[in-house]
Amino acid sequence: MRVFWGAALLLLSCAVQAQWPPAWLDAEAGLARARVPDCPNESAEGFSLRWQQGRISGRLQRLSLDLTCSRSGNSGLEGERDALSLLLTLPPIDFEIDELRLHLPGGELAGPAGLRHQGRKLALHWRTGGGELVLALEPHEQGWRWQGQLPGGLFTPAMNHQPLAVSGGWQPGRPLVVALSSTLPRPLVGEVRLDIRLAETTGGWRLLPDSRLTIPRLGWRDLTLDNLVLSPVGSQSLAGPWSLELAWQGGHWARQAFPGASLQLNAESGRVGDLALELAPGLRLAGYWRQRATGWSLVLPRQSLSLAGLWAWLGSWLAMPADLVVEAGEVILSARAEDLPDPARPLTLQLALEGGRMAYRELRAEPVAATFILDWRQGRLLSRDGGGLSIGELDIGVPVREIHAALSWRQDGLWLSGLTAQLLGGQLALSPMALAPPLRGQLHLRDIALAELLTRAAVPGLTGDGRLHGRLPFVFDGRGSVSGGQLWGDPGWISYRPGEALQASAESNLSLGLTLGLLTDLQYQELAAEVSMDAAGEAVITSRLRGRAPVMGRMHPVNFNYQHRENLLELLESLRFARDLGERLPARLEGGTDK
Repeated sequence: MRVFWGAALLLLSCAVQAQWPPAWLDAEAGLARARVPDCPNESAEGFSLRWQQGRISGRLQRLSLDLTCSRSGNSGLEGERDALSLLLTLPPIDFEIDELRLHLPGGELAGPAGLRHQGRKLALHWRTGGGELVLALEPHEQGWRWQGQLPGGLFTPAMNHQPLAVSGGWQPGRPLVVALSSTLPRPLVGEVRLDIRLAETTGGWRLLPDSRLTIPRLGWRDLTLDNLVLSPVGSQSLAGPWSLELAWQGGHWARQAFPGASLQLNAESGRVGDLALELAPGLRLAGYWRQRATGWSLVLPRQSLSLAGLWAWLGSWLAMPADLVVEAGEVILSARAEDLPDPARPLTLQLALEGGRMAYRELRAEPVAATFILDWRQGRLLSRDGGGLSIGELDIGVPVREIHAALSWRQDGLWLSGLTAQLLGGQLALSPMALAPPLRGQLHLRDIALAELLTRAAVPGLTGDGRLHGRLPFVFDGRGSVSGGQLWGDPGWISYRPGEALQASAESNLSLGLTLGLLTDLQYQELAAEVSMDAAGEAVITSRLRGRAPVMGRMHPVNFNYQHRENLLELLESLRFARDLGERLPARLEGGTDK
């Protein structure tokens, strides 16, 4: 085929110098078919040169080029230059190509084309099913430079009918430079620019480290990434293993901002490799990926992160509780996704917390453990059954032990499906509620031991026994409040033995003496109380007791009504219930005896 091009050039040069053949001559020469042995898909058919009315023109019925075939037989630059000789030795005339077909790794493009000479410039206009290619080439500093427009389908079927602006150049001994720019294909939103720098070596073309793909702002559904840059890690062969770094400076998920990060992708072959995601210094996730016919698969094997480091990273961009201090713990994480980016296939994330220790103001919790399994599907985050949280002991002034909570992520956010714990010899439970501020729920109490409660109160002389139950509706938004709370008790007893000073006062105060006498052995059958507390901790407890107590050596029915005001937060902080309760109790008691 190259012999034909040489003969054509020789005839053209003779014709120009000798003004031959004459203008009245009508002549045509042709070549039926030519093929490239090393590349079966490459061929030229129906080539002809025609001299008519003093003008020469060229025509090709079909020209096929295969970019997936190495024409040099992997023999290096010499063979690749032979492949380019087809273009470089074309006669300097205009060509019409009925069908120019280009074979690509992901398919092929075909359509009519025209080749025009404009002085020293060479213009190619190609109309394909994926768009038009318009390219102007001209000699520059012993090399070439070009500018024009390419169909996006040359790079990915997703960009069919979407043009790319192209420019670049090449000079001997310098890198080949190509710049491409376009809008991103849907459903992506943004502008993209690709700057490629390639160097010739004896082993073939190498991608240089200063090559870049940049997207100032990338949008996809609710996700936005700012200043996204994809670049090679070092100089790399186009035919061998590769390593790329993807970095972004920040972004948004819906209205939530998040910080920048970097992702390194490595591949030993074109379809399998590993990855490393660096969220912050010392906070790194590792995994591997695989390309399949149905999409991409992603696996993050089981690995651990410091809970304190993860909490600090989350606190750099989320409104985390300022008074919550993470002292210890490890987060165990794994993830898997198949057929990305198919939205119907979930991305599954498994999280576990081990050995957690944390404090919130005066409250301390340890050890803390948790497990969660989350699925990201169709743009939604949902949890599987079985996720939960456990705390060995939470010290709120009164120890709460064996805390077990069931958690789930629903369409409207994180939910507490239920919580149980041990408190003062009994149990407490929280009803289901959304874990979004303000928290609204109900605290249920059952079988709270009155004896243990009074022991914790440490009021001298005050003892008793029985079981308490209750329901406390609450609201928590940084501070807690209770409204309409109720407490009740099973039959029990209360005994109060006053100190010497109070006993001496009772000898001269008939009402006080009677009250203290009733409290020496109060056997109650009914106990009920109404509880409320404001956000500052000021509580009002209105209680009613009905039972029997000794009066002058005999048991008589007794009915007590008692209202108590106290700051419960201060009481919990000091681990004491009203150190002066013994002195204040008689003045606040109202009651009588039924004969």
